[in-house]
Amino acid sequence: MTEPNHTLSQPATLRSYGGKSAEERKTARKRALVEAAVQLFGTQGFAAVSIDAICAEAGLTKRYFYQTFPSREALLTAAYESATRDYMQSILAAVSPHLMDARKLVRAGLEESFGFVQRNPVKARLILIEAMTVRGQLGEMYGERYDAFVDLMLQFTRPFLSGPKVPDKVLRVMAKSAVGIIIHLCQSWIATDFKQPVKELVDGTERVFGGMGRELGVKGYI
Repeated sequence: MTEPNHTLSQPATLRSYGGKSAEERKTARKRALVEAAVQLFGTQGFAAVSIDAICAEAGLTKRYFYQTFPSREALLTAAYESATRDYMQSILAAVSPHLMDARKLVRAGLEESFGFVQRNPVKARLILIEAMTVRGQLGEMYGERYDAFVDLMLQFTRPFLSGPKVPDKVLRVMAKSAVGIIIHLCQSWIATDFKQPVKELVDGTERVFGGMGRELGVKGYI
């Protein structure tokens, strides 16, 4: 008596093709589309890039595009989220060895903030330049990512506070100012093809942050 052929009755969504399950192939297609979008949006701009161009870059058909994303705007949001996540993770990795030393933490954070931009110009242009022109299409994602950078700044600052208590709303304004300084410097740096040495950007910004640190009574700056 032969064993029943369970493979023939297996749902199509669970079958494996080329050693990959349907879910793995779906994930790979989404990753390919997001990577293509980061590349094209970060070099040509959102307005200039068509779905056909994205599919060509990803090596996929439009059928797979619409199976993965309902619109170009949805893909833009996913691309922006992916690039900003990479940026934040790189900064976290750089500062994590210096959580007990405010000066080293600030230095490492600034070096990586500018270093990531220089190493990843396409992602940087999407995050810091193109995003400014497509804020409407990004919807809430733009504000959420900005707030996430501010929260990161506050997370690393609060453990070092030793002076008079600063109201949280005031502290948040200072954190937003710090993030804004980095964004503005990076935008002008990108626009000039990274002509200014990284060390000059880090040294100058570190002095500004040091002034904030002394005002807040941050240990290591007073």
